[in-house]
Amino acid sequence: MIKRTTARTGRKQVFGIVLCGVIALSLFGVAGYLAVSAVGRLGLVGNELTMRVTDCEASAPATTSRGGGHPDLDCKGFVDPAQDSGGGTRRITATGFSSEPVFGAPVKVAEEPWGSWVPVDQGDWNRLGRALSPLIPLAFAGLFAKVPVAAYRRRKNSRRPPAEAPA
Repeated sequence: MIKRTTARTGRKQVFGIVLCGVIALSLFGVAGYLAVSAVGRLGLVGNELTMRVTDCEASAPATTSRGGGHPDLDCKGFVDPAQDSGGGTRRITATGFSSEPVFGAPVKVAEEPWGSWVPVDQGDWNRLGRALSPLIPLAFAGLFAKVPVAAYRRRKNSRRPPAEAPA
């Protein structure tokens, strides 16, 4: 009987290294998107205005595959005249409300870096979760990035001539 052994071939190893690198880059991209989105949702940059909501529409289905869920709401309203630099009444649409706001009540909204208006997170736990959300994909990206970096260092060190012993 012939004993079969499974040994890593060079192609399989390279494929694994490349796959880990692609996954790491993708996760770095997700972390970057979450960080930039959090900046807008926390109202740290851009225009932060107060708007008075006049009407809302659901932008996604109200049910999920399990039968529950809440729709994302797109709400339209007018910017408070005191904050509007144009002098007239300005109407904006803010996307991403998780629950229906009180009509006519002031709601803080901020402009994200790519131009859409979103509601500013109000609760402390919401703000903390939004601020920490990029760290999860960043941690996994670091784990996946270790494989290609270690392979690169191994290859770089194998090309270096051996150091001579001191005499």
